[in-house]
Amino acid sequence: MDKLKSKKLLSAFIEFISYHIFPFIFIFIHNLNNYSIHGFLIIMVAMVALYKEFILTLNPNKYFHILYSGIYVLLAILSLHSLNLFVTILIFAQLAFLYMVKYLPDKHQNLVSLVENFVVPSFMSIALAFTYMHFISVNFVVPLLLINLATVLINYFEGTRQDYIELAAISGLCAILFLLNYISLWTALAIIVFVVAMCLLKKYKNFVQSNLFYRIIGNLILII
Repeated sequence: MDKLKSKKLLSAFIEFISYHIFPFIFIFIHNLNNYSIHGFLIIMVAMVALYKEFILTLNPNKYFHILYSGIYVLLAILSLHSLNLFVTILIFAQLAFLYMVKYLPDKHQNLVSLVENFVVPSFMSIALAFTYMHFISVNFVVPLLLINLATVLINYFEGTRQDYIELAAISGLCAILFLLNYISLWTALAIIVFVVAMCLLKKYKNFVQSNLFYRIIGNLILII
């Protein structure tokens, strides 16, 4: 049991790091280095990652949620003059979404996966980027949303006809976004190759990994 908890804590730490990968390397690539690390922001982001990967697996009750929210609100009050209010609300919204998925019935597991693997990671990275960049660029948001959507597709891929249609759809979406100048040709091709390769490995080589794994690889691909 202790070994399992240790693995979950490690997953929470990697989840925390994953939110930072694309924002920080985007900042360095574009020489947006005029920033300072915000302690309260780091704690708030860590609270989301810890809840998502560790606490949620312990089946917390409503009283814990009240306590956890109270801690967050206290941090929000302490950071009121140093952290953008909308960023604070955006991060807490992700925590609230995670509270919500705990109570969703099994028939809504697709929605649970969408929240955990697309909504939360995307908006946590956006909150970090806005805090440190002081603005949000389309060139940041579109590739981030696209790669997180792609990782959800990989998780669901089972080799059915519908799965291949979805594979073609995201490839077409990449092409359209390139033609609209929202992403570069390299980004479009990188995402298509990444999704197709992971799906084929999953089908023919039984290579199955967590969404966190795919998300980290995808974020790194966007940067290289």
